[in-house]
Amino acid sequence: MSHLRHLRKTMGLLLVGAMLISATAACGAKSKDDQNVTANRQQGASTSQFESQSSELDRTSKQRQTIHVYLTDEELTVLVDQSRDIEYDTDQEKIAAALDALQQQGDGNAVSLWSEAEFLSSELKEGVVTINIHLPEGSRLGASGEVMALEALKKTMFQFDDVKSIDLLVDGEAVDSLMGHEELPHPIVK
Repeated sequence: MSHLRHLRKTMGLLLVGAMLISATAACGAKSKDDQNVTANRQQGASTSQFESQSSELDRTSKQRQTIHVYLTDEELTVLVDQSRDIEYDTDQEKIAAALDALQQQGDGNAVSLWSEAEFLSSELKEGVVTINIHLPEGSRLGASGEVMALEALKKTMFQFDDVKSIDLLVDGEAVDSLMGHEELPHPIVK
């Protein structure tokens, strides 16, 4: 419905622009160069208005969802649930947006357990999310931090109905442990 309203408005603006151009051309008081400048400005304004509306339509066509991401307190003792708004067009983009939100620092004293990790890729296929990460030097946590990081990832991903399991890879490899402390199943099942 709003798409039709935007289309009508755009057509109306173009029609008004065309009438202004015709009126300017019919007026013999201006030179031919002045008429061309005026027409170009009006046409540019109409085009700019149309592009602005088109861009607005692109933004509004994305799906929006409020999700939960799981962070921790400063002492790494408990998971903290925080809400984030994400936008996406496809399920693949939804997963990527959720992972990005999981890496962002939280409100108050909430800290991301994944802020130092690099999510290289993510793919959702037949209910399985495959996430390939790289853990740079200094991004590895102790045993309790590793447990919490995995729990935060599971809770964040499993809130989506279409996610049934997670296969977490490190630099493309199915490793036995994410950070050397806890066993890492392949896949992690909901």
